[in-house]
Amino acid sequence: MTKDHIPLMKLSLGASELDRIAQVLKSGQLVQAGTVQQFEQRLQERLHVEHAVAVSSGTSALHVALTALEVGRGDDVVVPDFCFPSVAASVLAVGANCVLCDIDPSTFNSGLAQIERALTPRTKVVILVHQFGVPAGAKELVSALPCIVLEDAACALGAVDHGRPCGTWGEAGCFSFHPRKIITTGEGGLICTQSEALAHQFRTLRNHGMRPSAIGVEFEHVGMSARMTELHAAVGLGQFDQLDALLAGRHQVAQWYREALCGVDGLIVSDATWHPDRVYQSLVIRVETAHLRDRLMTTLRERGIESTLGTYAIHQQSAYSDRCQQAKDGLAESTRAQAETLTLPLWAGMSQGQVDRVVQGLREGLC
Repeated sequence: MTKDHIPLMKLSLGASELDRIAQVLKSGQLVQAGTVQQFEQRLQERLHVEHAVAVSSGTSALHVALTALEVGRGDDVVVPDFCFPSVAASVLAVGANCVLCDIDPSTFNSGLAQIERALTPRTKVVILVHQFGVPAGAKELVSALPCIVLEDAACALGAVDHGRPCGTWGEAGCFSFHPRKIITTGEGGLICTQSEALAHQFRTLRNHGMRPSAIGVEFEHVGMSARMTELHAAVGLGQFDQLDALLAGRHQVAQWYREALCGVDGLIVSDATWHPDRVYQSLVIRVETAHLRDRLMTTLRERGIESTLGTYAIHQQSAYSDRCQQAKDGLAESTRAQAETLTLPLWAGMSQGQVDRVVQGLREGLC
């Protein structure tokens, strides 16, 4: 890798995270304890929710939430087809049937029209994904749908949906702190809710189903090991201190892209790309054909610039093609999106010169 290489993303880690990790190591307490509680409290206040429960990953957040909502065999769960397959995996892990729905091509989210065509008499939950940090219209969906709405806000920490933080409209909201997200804990996730009963279930399930008793602990449920460690929470607290600066830095880079991409033929950039209430976890654009998308990725790679596809059409992945049900009107837009989307490099601290290099690479690839 040369010094001129432009990666897809770059972490903003430094002294704050190192100092907090050192404090944890000196304490000798590595399993979920006070540092995790501090991290939960910071997120609870930021999201304006009654309860925030830290877990080991965004996927485990979905798994724990679905388990607490008593979703299982005989239940249908609607999932956007165009999202990371871990969402479908969490549904299958609890024994429920995963029903894949199509997306709105302008937002890459599943809206009410797409979701309604995937509903069945057995639908218990709709998982609403705020894809790439673009709000998915949770207010409308929560009021219109005849079932539980579980928000996947893995990409949307800091985004606002109709005046409220993404992830706070549904019965619960799930977040991820993977290194490609807005802030990272290395690996980690969080579930937020306004329900005290659900929060109790989340905390019990993440810790093997245990609860305190007169003789130590009692196994109240068949749970799992989904705790966040003190070390991960220490990184998260250091990152949280930078949250507003990281969001602003990503927004600035997106503005440079918006100016530089204006008038570039062959690219499809919708109004939702620049949604005023979104966050820029990823900047995903569309090209006119799959062949052109692949050519652009090759051109960028040859110029030392990393890129990738937007995300995956779950029904086209071999592990899921025979295990998930498809909405009755098909998944045409999701299929196109997998083939025609391109994720551009973006991180807080990226320079305007680097943005210009990326866009110049796109122009050359489009010639």
